[in-house]
Amino acid sequence: MINLLVDEAYAFDYLSILEIKKEKNSENIKSWLTCYSHLMAQFDEEKWINMIYSQEYRSLLKANALTFDAVDKAKTNQVSAKYVDDCNYQRYLAKQNFQNKFFKSNLSEIKIGYL
Repeated sequence: MINLLVDEAYAFDYLSILEIKKEKNSENIKSWLTCYSHLMAQFDEEKWINMIYSQEYRSLLKANALTFDAVDKAKTNQVSAKYVDDCNYQRYLAKQNFQNKFFKSNLSEIKIGYL
């Protein structure tokens, strides 16, 4: 594995994606647990608990579940590409809210094509 410097919310977004995958298939638990442990080790217990049980993290989970399901439905043309894009944009907003609440800095990611 390699280390990659990313915004904090990007890391928690990735954790939430792994959590969704773990819920859909228990074979994904090892990846989720590895990421969870690696992230948790970087924070004191109080900050970790505040973040992982926050409404902002729940919003990341919800946005990623919505996006995951939209992508699955798009595979059989049950939803439009616009709907998938809207779901993905909600995911971006959830990341932005998480970053701003817990780290007081903006995401370095710049969404193209949005106001």
